[in-house]
Amino acid sequence: MSDKKETLRAVVEDEKLNISERSAAAALFVELTVDGVPDPADDHPEVVTLITPWDDGGPLSDVIATVTKGLSRTGYPLAEARAHVLQRHKLRAVLALIVDTAVPRLIRLAACQTALDSYLPAKGRHRLNAYTAERLLAAVIPADGYKWTSTGKKPVERPPQVIADVW
Repeated sequence: MSDKKETLRAVVEDEKLNISERSAAAALFVELTVDGVPDPADDHPEVVTLITPWDDGGPLSDVIATVTKGLSRTGYPLAEARAHVLQRHKLRAVLALIVDTAVPRLIRLAACQTALDSYLPAKGRHRLNAYTAERLLAAVIPADGYKWTSTGKKPVERPPQVIADVW
């Protein structure tokens, strides 16, 4: 952990300070964590998956190409694929802070607020948008919990990979 983040964590844990100072330090801690996520390399497996065309030439090939605006036949451009993967990695960094019970509660709350502000779909289109950061933190699925998928009930992943692993 960097010296700045250690200092911020100490400020967050210092109960002599008022709550607004501690909350600001927690938000800055989350921001530094997100900003510290490195750009993915061109040969990162997730980037390669996105730039690879996935059109199989089946009977619905033309429909899929229309819906995906041709991406099924060409794959994503490299820069766009790297941006998508970087966004995923930043989300995973925020989710990891949220589920880590060793992290101070104020930092976890700031991470929940960051998830609400930056990583959930547009307002009104996701069930979690009606939640506050406090309610999100209270609703975190425990490490031994499960999530529902199209194939049935599955255990959640730790560290979390997607929002469904956390809420």
